[in-house]
Amino acid sequence: MRINVLLSALILLCSACVPESGIDKAKFSELNRIARELHTAAASGKPCDVPDALIQQLASGTAELKDKTTSKGERDLLKAYSSLLTTYNDGVLLCTYRTHLSQFKFVPTGRIYVFQELDPVVLKYDLSTEKHIYQPTGLHWRSISEDSIKVIWESAKVQTRNIENRVNYN
Repeated sequence: MRINVLLSALILLCSACVPESGIDKAKFSELNRIARELHTAAASGKPCDVPDALIQQLASGTAELKDKTTSKGERDLLKAYSSLLTTYNDGVLLCTYRTHLSQFKFVPTGRIYVFQELDPVVLKYDLSTEKHIYQPTGLHWRSISEDSIKVIWESAKVQTRNIENRVNYN
């Protein structure tokens, strides 16, 4: 009886010590390619020329792998890609608003009007805002620098580097 208990405990202990399978690099190769292309596009000097098609490919690729991850490492890597996707979506949103009101004279050159939809992005990346008053109505509004997009792309760059390290060293 005692030997059975010891043997059962030993089997449980040994099975707990078996390392979980790592990351199937082939499974994530397409997402890696897309992430590298997005990084290249964001670093090109035209920060708002990130192709929507690549962002859509990243979105569909992460969705496709959602039920195909088999280890904790793969699940963590997929979360990292999902976070990267969110970062690129934040950047695209900022780019959209950068051009949205640029033709209006009340928005100073080099500034982006902070619409309500941008508030979460401004908070998330701790972007510095400037307060303004629209003289005809006396209403207050805020803006951020057009260079704020660089903060988001830098975050994407760091995330991409972390993803590459996970893939290369697991």
